[in-house]
Amino acid sequence: MIGRNYRGRVPQSQAQHTHHAPASDRRQVSQVSHEKVLEKIHGNLYAIVGEAVDEIKNEEEKWSRQEMVKRIVGYIFKAAKAPELLSQPWQEVARTVVSHGMSSYHAACGERTWFWQLGLGNAFTSAVWELLQMRNRPAAHYQDVQDYVVREFENHLDKTLLTKGVWDAIALTFHDEAIRAKVYKAVYNTHATALEELMDDSRPMDDARKVEKFTKKWLEASMQRAWSAIEDVESVLTPGQVTRLFQNLMAPFGEGHEYTCIPVGLIEQIGRPPRNWKFLKMAVQDMFREWREGASATQPAKRRRKAAAPIADALPVEEEDGERIEAEQEVPILNGRNGSARHEEEMEDQLSEPKEMEPKAEEDADDAEMGHPECTSAEECTGNRTLQLVRHLLQEDDPGDVYCEACWAGYVDENPDLMGVWEDGERAGELYSADS
Repeated sequence: MIGRNYRGRVPQSQAQHTHHAPASDRRQVSQVSHEKVLEKIHGNLYAIVGEAVDEIKNEEEKWSRQEMVKRIVGYIFKAAKAPELLSQPWQEVARTVVSHGMSSYHAACGERTWFWQLGLGNAFTSAVWELLQMRNRPAAHYQDVQDYVVREFENHLDKTLLTKGVWDAIALTFHDEAIRAKVYKAVYNTHATALEELMDDSRPMDDARKVEKFTKKWLEASMQRAWSAIEDVESVLTPGQVTRLFQNLMAPFGEGHEYTCIPVGLIEQIGRPPRNWKFLKMAVQDMFREWREGASATQPAKRRRKAAAPIADALPVEEEDGERIEAEQEVPILNGRNGSARHEEEMEDQLSEPKEMEPKAEEDADDAEMGHPECTSAEECTGNRTLQLVRHLLQEDDPGDVYCEACWAGYVDENPDLMGVWEDGERAGELYSADS
């Protein structure tokens, strides 16, 4: 479990004791032996890491406080011992120590409940600062070193958290391990690129519009890559599954946890989008419509010659021998999560639907006839708005997504072990029964 203080912020007790270097050290460079410096680093780390561990030690069930401190000091100290650090510029020293130390720390402690809460920015700063005292290199202000090191530390935490968030969201959406790996590679590797493209756009826009543009760029870039990598992709990346994937990316650790795979800088003021974000559903529909109509210049290539067009209701395609085949549709996997959408109304007011995402008039007419507007199956819904809703129960006390009774009946036929409860109507709150 990831604690809510997931960014590893520096505890106040550490901030009071370690934010400043000794006055005599701030701008002086002294000639001291490597052994003496390492000895001092080791001693400082024990004191600083000890204070950090005191903040979270009650969350560790197996290791004692002494064992926790010993292990964590060892990861950072080993990174600080590298001989090549003696000849590197101070920024490179900082990056190397943090990168190597965090790699060992994450490999050993990444699954501990306190991993995301332990503030180690000052511990890394102390190690880097002492290394900078060894040679007559250009001196750096302590505050500059600390700011740089803490930023590197938090960036590593963010990347590690994004890795876990993306993987958890994909695991909630797809069962097959091979598919998970390919989708993960496509989704993770396009995250930074989508953000960079957004930041390169100098046009003025509010935070809500930035979130929309980032999401659309990430959605399209990642799904284009995934489409080219997966065999029989038309039965895997259906509009419903893609929608569920990005819904899970909005809150990969559940609605009760504040983390989202949307960059924190975009949502600090407005909060993350709700799970049932209308813009997301429209963006997915628009993307598949463009693929179907050939309107996108970047329409993804198919991995197999006989793969159908990238839409759920794919048109028949022609193989090399002239035979025509029809794309099969696969029932979506029911393993997404749907908690309460906190602040959904506020977010929907800010996260508006841009004009270019509005469906065509004839499609609006079709939607009025087919599909329940609240069914998670979205455009794959086989029911209509007159039907009642059933909520999937992942466990007895763990509510999942909502489906219309027509879609739910089909899923129960495929898997009789599924549990559901009526969401509305006279039977609201009662367990769903195929005979009811």
